[in-house]
Amino acid sequence: MTGTARSIAIVGAGFSGTLLAVQMLRRCRPDDCIYLIERRAGFGRGLAYSTLNENHLLNVRAGNMSAFFDQPDHFVTWLAKRANERGQPLPSADTFVSRRLYGTYIRSLLSDELWRNGHGRNLFLVPDQVIAINEEADAVMLTVAGGQCYRLDQVVLAAGNLVGGRCEGPYFGDAWRAEAVRGVPRHGEVLLIGTGLTMIDTVLSLLDAGHEGRLHAISRRGLLPRRHAPSRPLVFSADEMPKTTSVARITRWLRRYVAAAKLDGRDWRDVFDGLRPHTLDMWRTLPMNERQRFLRHLRPWWEVYRHRMAPAVGGRIDEAIARGQLVVSIGRIDNITLDERVANVAIRRRDVDTVEHRTFARVINCTGLHVDFQNCDDPLIRDLLARNLARPDALSLGLEVNEKGALLNGGGRPSPRLFAVGPITRGTFWEIVAVPDIRVHCARLASYLMGSAQEVAPVGITPRQRRWQRSMRAQHRLLG
Repeated sequence: MTGTARSIAIVGAGFSGTLLAVQMLRRCRPDDCIYLIERRAGFGRGLAYSTLNENHLLNVRAGNMSAFFDQPDHFVTWLAKRANERGQPLPSADTFVSRRLYGTYIRSLLSDELWRNGHGRNLFLVPDQVIAINEEADAVMLTVAGGQCYRLDQVVLAAGNLVGGRCEGPYFGDAWRAEAVRGVPRHGEVLLIGTGLTMIDTVLSLLDAGHEGRLHAISRRGLLPRRHAPSRPLVFSADEMPKTTSVARITRWLRRYVAAAKLDGRDWRDVFDGLRPHTLDMWRTLPMNERQRFLRHLRPWWEVYRHRMAPAVGGRIDEAIARGQLVVSIGRIDNITLDERVANVAIRRRDVDTVEHRTFARVINCTGLHVDFQNCDDPLIRDLLARNLARPDALSLGLEVNEKGALLNGGGRPSPRLFAVGPITRGTFWEIVAVPDIRVHCARLASYLMGSAQEVAPVGITPRQRRWQRSMRAQHRLLG
């Protein structure tokens, strides 16, 4: 390993990218340079934690939301310190805090590394969009929209959850856009396509904005996320896991354990939460046809039991249903035609032969973060795919990576210079959309990247690049 400075760029500064940067800073050498590039406003929050609505709560207890797997109380300690400074009641590990507050926590980690831990010379925040990545024999060339070109040792894609969809008139294909719930007539009827957690957030946003009209939520199965409740996770050993690669047999095994837990006075949550340490191994053992079968038939059920609502959120949803303001139904959308002010929708209800025609003041697509990477709209990913620098995984859940997170090119070979972390690696790691899983992968990838100089020769930093870095230090105020 040489003493030459190493340069690594992370594309995306949401939770995955920010935490990876923090983990890399904790392992870097004095002259190493880490570029954290984010095209959206703000660093550290990403899509999930940028919401301004304080009623959008985490769907995981604070005690399980530490950014560091080896410091399980880190987030709760941070919350307690913050509460003490503000004279507020001390939170418990069972608290469900707002997603915005959690975003503040993630930003604070970055600030601490920059200012308190003296890594201001190692990290450079780049508020720009990456438009091209070219892998050469001895380096990676990365270009941003502002014209700056970087010569790097390695690049990590941390794009997070890719969302999108057309937004036209009263139709919003992206429920995460703030405009989706603005300007809705107070008593107008709203159609929400999808009944998962994205729909739940959208309902809360509309209710908090004073909306009084009826909200119609529709999906093919009409399943709502279950609610969190106190649980005592069962402890499963590896030997107790089902010795089968059949999704049907695994499902029967799971049902038997849930039934046995109920007879023992326990809860289905105890079983699901006890499976967490084994989920990745179970996913890895499934052959591709069984993974496809799981996604086709069982994924909706798995997600409503696995990804639950905070109790307070569940209470508000129950109240909205009880008073008739929120109506959840089973069916699918046949067609949507748009006028200037309304959307005309053809709905096919389950077990009904006729098509129902309804008019809505607003239609919001809340089907969530299911992106088909074969037809991804993200320009950078489309470019990587077109030039065979990456390829979708076989299920089109994300980009295909190996166990270290290295991107596989069009020929299936792992790149020594291009990596990915977070939700875009879901095809390989499956449960990589939640903090407890992402934090482990970030720590492992950081250890690998910062210790891999013997595998990838450092390209060094040019004098011009060093001068530009000095000018970039002023941009650290982006963290506030």
